[in-house]
Amino acid sequence: ALLEIEDESFFDSIEKNDHFQFGDVPQLQDTVTVLGYPTGGDAISVTRGVVSRVEVTSYIHAAHYLLAIQIDAAINSGNSGGPAIKDGKVIGIAFQNMPDAENVGYIIPTPIIEHFLEDIQRFGDYR
Repeated sequence: ALLEIEDESFFDSIEKNDHFQFGDVPQLQDTVTVLGYPTGGDAISVTRGVVSRVEVTSYIHAAHYLLAIQIDAAINSGNSGGPAIKDGKVIGIAFQNMPDAENVGYIIPTPIIEHFLEDIQRFGDYR
């Protein structure tokens, strides 16, 4: 999902450098932090995990095979859409887990996110 802000004054309280930047695709064994609001709580959840794989895999909701990052942090219902962070930069977005395994989560890496955002800017929608 892509949110669009209708009232530009929404950004008035945000300092120019007071936001996350995109980082590079992490390496194997790098530690990443995933933020989100999983089912069962009202406060933000912070989980940490290690990058286990960086490979092309099936995106369940898109029926496509694209680059993904596998981590050993739990990504549960409600966490998807939350940022994955390494060294203060967003390295991806949490998006799915492996249903028959414990603590196997997947992140959409920044090159895929950047391609998506470029398509939105260029065509007005995702292609």
